[in-house]
Amino acid sequence: MAENQKPQSDKARLSLLSDSKETQEQEVARGKSYLSRSTVGAIHTFLPEYESAINDVNTKMGQRSQEVTEKNESMNVLKTYVRDGWEVTKRRITRQNEPANVYTYYHLSINGMVPKPASNTDWLKMAAAVIEGDAKAVTKGFPAMINPSAEELALALEKARKEKSDVAMADRDYDESQAAVEKLRTKADELIQDVLDELRFNLRKLDDSSARRIMRSYGVTYKYLPGEPVDEIVDETIQN
Repeated sequence: MAENQKPQSDKARLSLLSDSKETQEQEVARGKSYLSRSTVGAIHTFLPEYESAINDVNTKMGQRSQEVTEKNESMNVLKTYVRDGWEVTKRRITRQNEPANVYTYYHLSINGMVPKPASNTDWLKMAAAVIEGDAKAVTKGFPAMINPSAEELALALEKARKEKSDVAMADRDYDESQAAVEKLRTKADELIQDVLDELRFNLRKLDDSSARRIMRSYGVTYKYLPGEPVDEIVDETIQN
């Protein structure tokens, strides 16, 4: 026997409640009523807050995605700057026959091997260390790094740090918006259960197929067992 499926997502919950409100308004205009005034009133009061909370989650998710993109872009720039700084400095050391210990100012091995930071955090630390090391090398009488300069690298580092921080704040905003929806989800489920209970009771004297057709107009969906005949009018997207 076909069984109604309770919504499993906030979007589906919102859809069922919205359909219930709209269909009930149409039924009342036709002189019929399958839902109680108290349930309809509760849905009217609840829907704006619930819809706003869901929309806020989607907005915050989009903002977080944008911040992640910007963070990734800034990190890629920073990595390029650090790698370029290493390569240009290595060539200078070789070309000018500088002592091997100059490599260590830039956190290169004594033979010029390049480090391989494992994470974005490691790259941020490495960039800061290279900038600090360049300043120390200059105090020892060695040329400052160029292409990029320490100043250029510092600007790239500042931007990467800011974008990383922005992602953290976007994460927090997204989590808070999710929490707001979670608080409303229990109420949504209670209202949906009220709708289902009242529809079942008020449609109990109709044959199953007719009752299901009316309940579908209220946003209720059904699952059919394999081989079970479906109702004449049924949305193909809810046949399972």
